[in-house]
Amino acid sequence: MKVRPSVKILQSQGLGSRRECENIFWNSEIFRNGIQIDPETDEISLGDTVLIDGNRFEITQYKYVLMHKPAGYETSHLPSHNPSVFDLLPKHYIKRGLQAAGRLDVDTTGLLLFSDDGQFIHRLISGKVGTKQEIEKIYEVTGARPFTDLQLNRLLEGVDLDDEPEIIYASRATLMPDGKLELGITTGKYHQVKRMVAAVGNHVEALHRTAVGPYKLPADLAPASYIEIDPGAILNKGTSKAA
Repeated sequence: MKVRPSVKILQSQGLGSRRECENIFWNSEIFRNGIQIDPETDEISLGDTVLIDGNRFEITQYKYVLMHKPAGYETSHLPSHNPSVFDLLPKHYIKRGLQAAGRLDVDTTGLLLFSDDGQFIHRLISGKVGTKQEIEKIYEVTGARPFTDLQLNRLLEGVDLDDEPEIIYASRATLMPDGKLELGITTGKYHQVKRMVAAVGNHVEALHRTAVGPYKLPADLAPASYIEIDPGAILNKGTSKAA
């Protein structure tokens, strides 16, 4: 028996195996864009919004997700000692292959991006959009001691980190009104922010990421919550046409 296109679509969304999706398609109450479908004649397509037994799904080729990562979660499908950030996402996101674009340490909070689009992930991790535009990551850093102008200047002038062949520069280093340091970086070295702060004679007590390139953490997005985002700012920039 030929597999219906709708069954393949449902399977691509991480909703189950082919057999499970056949059962969903034929036996569930499904509304497509507000109209109940007849499985004998209707099909589900990319771009549709569907309600399956009351549960809403946006049918898309890829998913792009921004999460407010809370402290105490590992950025791993196989965490060692803590729960995984993937536990905070719907199971069908994970089944369709959603991956994190880089990592945040267990104790680091803030903006974390996910997708099942390899090109989107690659551009974020490589730090490049087009040929010249770098993706800046911005952090709020709470230091063990108040930051000094000398420390800020040293971060901007570049610091020498162990096991790194080149000097590492901050793209921005600004003292915030509450005494925290707003630090920007355009590279992604291991524990980079913590090592940079240590190199200028301070210590990171708390670290919170507020932005990655064009994406900023919404002020009203609670820890452990997530939203879907538009990938165009990454995929379309620096190209002659939309990717």
